[in-house]
Amino acid sequence: MRKGLFLLLCLLFCFGLSDLSRADELAELKSMVKQLLEQNKALSAKVKELEKRLEAYEERRGQTLEASAGETPSGKKWYDRMQIDLSVASVVQGVVGVDKDLANIYAHGGREPAGRAGVIMRDEDKAYASASVDLKLYSEFSKTDRGFVLLEMGSGKNPESEIPSFSGIVDEAISMVPVETDDGDVRISEAWYEKDFPFGSGKFRVRFGKIDITTEVDQNAFATDENTQFLSPAFINNPAVEWASYSFGVVLAYEAENWSLTLGYEDADSGWDNLFDYPFLVAQLAFKTNFSNLEGNYRFYVWYQGEKHLEWDEFEDYFAGLKARPENEDPAWGFGLSFDQKLTEEIGLFFRYGYRGKDLVGYAYYDEDGNFDLDATNFSYGFKHAFTGGFSLSGALWGRSKDEIGLGFAYFVMDNDYEDYWEAKGVYAARLAIDPLHEHAHEVKDEYHVEVYYRFQATENLALTPDFQYTWNPAGLDDDGFWVFSLRGVWGF
Repeated sequence: MRKGLFLLLCLLFCFGLSDLSRADELAELKSMVKQLLEQNKALSAKVKELEKRLEAYEERRGQTLEASAGETPSGKKWYDRMQIDLSVASVVQGVVGVDKDLANIYAHGGREPAGRAGVIMRDEDKAYASASVDLKLYSEFSKTDRGFVLLEMGSGKNPESEIPSFSGIVDEAISMVPVETDDGDVRISEAWYEKDFPFGSGKFRVRFGKIDITTEVDQNAFATDENTQFLSPAFINNPAVEWASYSFGVVLAYEAENWSLTLGYEDADSGWDNLFDYPFLVAQLAFKTNFSNLEGNYRFYVWYQGEKHLEWDEFEDYFAGLKARPENEDPAWGFGLSFDQKLTEEIGLFFRYGYRGKDLVGYAYYDEDGNFDLDATNFSYGFKHAFTGGFSLSGALWGRSKDEIGLGFAYFVMDNDYEDYWEAKGVYAARLAIDPLHEHAHEVKDEYHVEVYYRFQATENLALTPDFQYTWNPAGLDDDGFWVFSLRGVWGF
């Protein structure tokens, strides 16, 4: 019995020691598993980090390969993404009822018209014709940068070189393209590079090269294109602004979804030998609206024209005998606005206003000996305020969706000094004795202008546009006015 009990105690003791040993082994095993889990977690984090770095490396390498192969992220080479547009425009115009006595002064609005040829107006009724060719090349180098080149060639006669008015008759771009080149020469009108920089909810956009600043400011959905809309320059851009003309410039814009801010510089002298001496500067704030799903755009801008102009005080001193000749010494500035608003899907409304902030005549010119040439004086600043507006009607209203009717009206408020000069008031009474072309006083009245066109899409590539214009008191001088009948044809390919 005692032996059996002793044996039982021995067995229990042995099994107890075995349990204790297993408990220690289990604890050790748990510790090892915990260490393995921690190491695995750390290793997993390192693997994820390496995967991200590898992905970023592969993306950079892919972009480098695309760039070296001349391809965009889409896989297409840049020349496969080039867009080429060719258009040919021709205009035939008949002008009826011009007063020959008032025709031979130099007055215009906006850009200087092409083809100024001196005193040659001899007939009250005259016909004109012109043609222009535009070749546009556009390419996207990537999703954020692009380039553009516009080549233009023109031949013809601009009626504004003979017939003065602040509203104008036909925009320079379609009447006779070469302003500073010979008739028929090819001109590089635009050649620029542009890049986007995403920022916040919008993007910064930079453009530089040979530019047309009017493509960046003063835009208008219903009055901006002389090939498809109005002919008169009064409805292409704000006539109160002395725009720079196709020269070196830089544009910086920030564009958000419903608003944009644009700052622009262009060489006002249109030359390449004195850049930055005569700047044209403009700043525009624009808002985009969507009332009842009808889009509208509201633009406000200020501008500065750095070329030297003739001021009325200089002119007055000359006629008072205080100066041997008046000098061009003062820059110009002003502000403007351009609105366009859809009233329905088929009817659009547009409006522009321009104000000139300095009392300027325009420009004085001199003969070969340096003497002041009164007959050649440029009176382009004869008005103080310009109002233009009108409607656009889509042909969808009568079942021809590609046709369009446009109706525009322009009103120019004359400058007080301009009125005194032509009415020979005060010191300007001396003008009657020294001006051989205008030896009598002219009553000054505000200028009015109306234009109506119908664009008929004859074929897929050809649009024909009959156009009618009438101008009251051209150049602000009291007159019954003149008529202009035009037919424009534009072929687009």
